[in-house]
Amino acid sequence: MFRVRLLLCCVSILVSLGGCSSQRSGGPAAAVPADSGRAAALQPRAGGLDQVNAVSPLDLSGATVYVAPLEIDYRSSASQGKQPLGFSNRTLDADARARLQETMAQAFAERFLSARGGRLVSDARAADYTLHLRLEKFYLPAPLEQTTHLREVFSESSAYGTLSGTLSDARGSVVLQFRDRREFGEDFPSLGPGRLQRFSPPSFWADMRMDLRRAFGSLHKSVH
Repeated sequence: MFRVRLLLCCVSILVSLGGCSSQRSGGPAAAVPADSGRAAALQPRAGGLDQVNAVSPLDLSGATVYVAPLEIDYRSSASQGKQPLGFSNRTLDADARARLQETMAQAFAERFLSARGGRLVSDARAADYTLHLRLEKFYLPAPLEQTTHLREVFSESSAYGTLSGTLSDARGSVVLQFRDRREFGEDFPSLGPGRLQRFSPPSFWADMRMDLRRAFGSLHKSVH
């Protein structure tokens, strides 16, 4: 009788230990977030830009997109060379920055979003996605002020920098990333390679619009 009770006691203890072991092994798995693999879901896409990564599939049909305020990281003044006499610092004032933001948003809408039946919205709360754009190491050959013949600046390009962007859904999950080093208005194609042209505000804005449309057109082909 004693042996039977002892055996039952041992079986009870083993069953209890097995239950604890099962709870311990199941704990960490249950604690892993359901969306922890979203960053790994971004896949490289081939195209005309230096780098494009996107989830697959990426369906933006009829999507509404809010374009966040543009971020600009200027190239250090030490690498800009000597400042032309009479020029102010080579940065964009509030008006020029707002105009560049609008130029970028329009190029994105025309060459990328419209092909998917989407549209821009001015309120982030009403958007399906948010687009963050950034210009890194941005450099202007001369400030955006009207020049005279006494202080002309000639350049192969209207501006230099790296354009990067991140598209996130309403939950903050990244669905698209891209990056491309650009020389805006490089070599002024109408003049041929290696030719210089006088820098001017009109040429700057025309070249920025042209190259931004070209960049977002390449992005469209990469994730089409």
